[in-house]
Amino acid sequence: MTKLLPKKLSISLTLIIGLFVSSADAQRSFLKRIEPDQVNLQYAGSIGFISGGIGYNLFNEKAALSFHYGYVPKSKGGWMSIFTAKFEYKPFCINVKDKLIIHPINPVFFPSYTSGDNFDYQFSTTKYREGYYFWSSALRLHLGAGTEVKILTNKNAAFKSVSVYAEANTNDLYAISWFENRTSTPFYAMFKLGYGLRLNF
Repeated sequence: MTKLLPKKLSISLTLIIGLFVSSADAQRSFLKRIEPDQVNLQYAGSIGFISGGIGYNLFNEKAALSFHYGYVPKSKGGWMSIFTAKFEYKPFCINVKDKLIIHPINPVFFPSYTSGDNFDYQFSTTKYREGYYFWSSALRLHLGAGTEVKILTNKNAAFKSVSVYAEANTNDLYAISWFENRTSTPFYAMFKLGYGLRLNF
C-alpha cells in the first residue's frame, strides 16, 4: 500500500501539470485569436463626440468588423454613451508605389445603441399610445460610405500601417425625417461626417 501511494501521487502530479500546460496553451491560442487587427480613434460621425474601438480584418482585408465605444460630454448635449458594431466593405484600392494604399469608397453599415437618461429601446406605453412612436430612441441603423488613405510603415514598426479616413453616414430616423420634409430640406442634410485615425497591426 505504501509503495502505491508515491506512484499514485506522481501520476496525479503529472496529470495536474499536463492539464495546466494544455490550459495555458489553450489560453494563449484563444488570446491570439481575439487579438485585434486594428485600433481606432474617431471624432464625430454618429457614434460619439469621441469614440475608440478595435477591429478585425475579414476576407483578406476586403472587409472589417469593428466594435466601438463613444461618448458625448455634457457640454455637447450628453452625458451619453454609444455602443457600435460596424461592418465596412473595401471593394477596391489604389496602390501608390509601396508607400500608400487609397480606398476611394468603402460602404459601411452599423447599428448603434445609445445609453442615457433620455434614451430607451422603446417608448413607454404608459406615456404614449402603442405605435405612436414606432422607432427606438436608443437603437439606430446607419448606412454610409468612407474614404481611407493608408500609410505603410517600415518592417520594424510596431504596426503595419496608419490609416486616416473620413466617413459620411445617415440613419433610419434621419432618412425618414428627410423624406417627409424633402421639399424643404436638402438631401445632404441627413448625413453626418466623422473623421478617424486607425492603426493596423
